[in-house]
Amino acid sequence: MFKGINQFWVGLGLGCGLVATWVFLGPSSGSVADPSGSELVQDPAAPSWVSHARGLTMAGNREYALPLNNPDTVSAEQATHLKESDLVIGLSIYGKARAYPWWIMSNFHVVNDTLQVGQQSQLPLMVAMCEQCSGSAAFIPTIPELEDRPLTFQICGVHNGTFEIADFQSQSKWHPFAGEATEGPLKGRRLTQVGSTITSWKSWREKHPHTDVVLGSETLRQRPHGQSFGASMGHAHMHPVFGKSSNLEDQRLPSNTLVFGLLPEPGGQALAVPYDLIRSRVPLQIDGNGQPVVLLPSGDFGVRAYARQQEGQTLTFTRVSGSTFSLQDQDGNIWDEYGRCLLKDGQATEAKAPQLKMLRGYLTEWYEWVSAQPESLVFAED
Repeated sequence: MFKGINQFWVGLGLGCGLVATWVFLGPSSGSVADPSGSELVQDPAAPSWVSHARGLTMAGNREYALPLNNPDTVSAEQATHLKESDLVIGLSIYGKARAYPWWIMSNFHVVNDTLQVGQQSQLPLMVAMCEQCSGSAAFIPTIPELEDRPLTFQICGVHNGTFEIADFQSQSKWHPFAGEATEGPLKGRRLTQVGSTITSWKSWREKHPHTDVVLGSETLRQRPHGQSFGASMGHAHMHPVFGKSSNLEDQRLPSNTLVFGLLPEPGGQALAVPYDLIRSRVPLQIDGNGQPVVLLPSGDFGVRAYARQQEGQTLTFTRVSGSTFSLQDQDGNIWDEYGRCLLKDGQATEAKAPQLKMLRGYLTEWYEWVSAQPESLVFAED
């Protein structure tokens, strides 16, 4: 597809005698060509993120700055490396479910993965998690210029109270949970977000019995990173490395309050909604980004956000009796937590059922959210 593009290996010494290699795609000039024939020219300063990775290495954190690439998985029945109480990041896409154990994610923070969907299709994924700020998110890491080859990511530094990531292909910097490039040749680009939740392995397995799960060794489980008293959702511990870049002055909410941050769209404004409020008022229906929104809790620590407009109509939901995740609109139609219409006009929906639009956002701690979105509003009950 990209004529004249050469593949070559770039080696980067990350310290301690380790050389990390990756495939960098681009013409010999060091740029990335798009199908139209124009070129996406690299920012001359883009390779500077490498020094941040080296800095993490020299701080003794080399192994925690490297990503986990296409990890091995096992079925739920074979997952003897997990305890029922272990937290996992769970994804369910096109009928395929996968779980990423918290204690594995806390050792790598970024996973470049591939999910088999159907007989022949493979879906690239990037999953990011920071146990310091409790933030996590998952994305499909593709862009039009390289639509046949996904972007791959690694931690490149610390910024706004969490880590930064950079893609190997253009060396642009990205916010790990917003999925938006903040510096470099891809600045302003956004990845497609995939719904995810953090919940116990027991709960995830019961809801998704055919899930697979990323494999980790007992040795990895025993590593100290991610196992301290501060490794829990919404914990009050602040490592000095993250504190230096954090907004701790904005005390509209306590710094470690879990919030769901609704990312701004054109013409809209960022909005933080306390997680406790989302859990206590199901479904929570608000106005955000200039449109009606419904927020649903998902798992132990997760939120689904959808636009309530469907075919020109603003939907108003009530919870279906006896169900945490099923909603009924004013016309009697039934919707699930994935935004799918299960029952419309009294009939089961077909394959192309109505689907609510998922909105961009993620669960995190207040200090991280307001560090990245200082102009954010805070939702409060009337």
